[in-house]
Amino acid sequence: MSTRGRGRGRGGSTGVRGVSSGSAPQHSSSIVAEEVEEETVSPLPSVHVEFTLKSPSELQQDKLTLLNTVAGALIKEPKIGASPTITTITRLAKVIALYDPEFVLKLALYTRDDLGIRSTANYLMALAASLPSCSPFIRRYFKHTIKLPSDWLEVVTTYHSLPDRSLSGKAIPTSLRKAMSDKFPEFDAYQLGKYNTEGSIARKKKKLRLLKKKDPAKAEKLEALAKPTITLKAMIRQLHISSPVFSVMCLLGKKYPANESDFRKAGLPGSFVRSFAGKRMKLPVAETWETLVSAKGNKSVVWEELIEHKKLPFMAMLRNLRNLIYCGIQPKYHRWVLNKLTNEDTIAHSKQFPFRFFSAYEVIPKDLADFEKQLHAANTKKKEKDAKKSKKPTTNPNKLAPAFTPQHPPSSDLFDQYRKALDTAVKHATTFNVKPIRGTTVVFCNTSPSMQSTCSSAKGMG
Repeated sequence: MSTRGRGRGRGGSTGVRGVSSGSAPQHSSSIVAEEVEEETVSPLPSVHVEFTLKSPSELQQDKLTLLNTVAGALIKEPKIGASPTITTITRLAKVIALYDPEFVLKLALYTRDDLGIRSTANYLMALAASLPSCSPFIRRYFKHTIKLPSDWLEVVTTYHSLPDRSLSGKAIPTSLRKAMSDKFPEFDAYQLGKYNTEGSIARKKKKLRLLKKKDPAKAEKLEALAKPTITLKAMIRQLHISSPVFSVMCLLGKKYPANESDFRKAGLPGSFVRSFAGKRMKLPVAETWETLVSAKGNKSVVWEELIEHKKLPFMAMLRNLRNLIYCGIQPKYHRWVLNKLTNEDTIAHSKQFPFRFFSAYEVIPKDLADFEKQLHAANTKKKEKDAKKSKKPTTNPNKLAPAFTPQHPPSSDLFDQYRKALDTAVKHATTFNVKPIRGTTVVFCNTSPSMQSTCSSAKGMG
């Protein structure tokens, strides 16, 4: 797991749409191809099962096998596509749905809530929506399993990718339509604004058009493998969603009412604001650590501001320890982080598994010499990446700036303090966040030559 912060926020004013201008950076065909390839996916497997009479013990064994396969995603979550793991999950879920369809939905909820695995839970929900026997349970479990607008969209995207679904085109089963309509009002304006992908999809289409000019054959191949593009706007129209009114009007790109009478007729909450009249409505952008770092840069003052304003969640803090150290936040903020990592209640409340802290442990420099070496490597890598992406020399100060400029260089003992704190965090996480495994456990170690190579899927797990 990478510990580098990834700003995904979008700029813009709150309330109404702003207008910005600027020239688009030039990209080489190789860079454009790499960025488009990230959004491709291999076709999902077609799995047909037939009803065969099973004894209760055989059905129980199938359920246990499915549970173990899904739980294996804790180590490496399978990419939703043609993979042995997804094929196994699909086959077992279809077999079990013939006898106990509700179990598939229960497993989806358990996967999301207890195991914290998002994509696999969404896949199970989409698969269940394609199975007629599961339809009566979709509405009940959907609202508890789906947490974010991105999950809400992913279920539909995955359903449309299923080769064995009964409906064709963009059609959605009635049970899933009702469940999605019930869930939508639970998302607030900030969540919908954060996960609205209209702009992102437009940028990807632009990159694909650019690639078509430079390498038509590769562009055609990538276009065939591209994920279906489904947006909140499209789903609102397809499902005829009308509430909450403000969020729906913003996502549809409606204009703010021209007068107070129209404002009341539209059913918008609050009071009429005359200065917004006739302007395109836009969802507010939440001030999160992602949007702030994206807007102001990966700098110590930005991270300190997030900590001061209590805008840095625990998981974000843990994933960005490298940034906090390399940017050079003040000693008092390091103490704040160290206190979080050693506090029993904080670790228990975070629900993070021990290996998450191992991932953070791996990025802590050994000493000052190692810190300087890694800092130089990170800055060199950023310069090379910027040079590769743009053929034209840039005068943008943010693009010319190095990846890290420590404002308060770390002391020689800071790295030891972090390692000790993370060691304590691992112990607390093991005690509070991992349920004991009942029964007898046998561990077998394979020491054959084939096992001597590095296991890439276990990176960051100690």
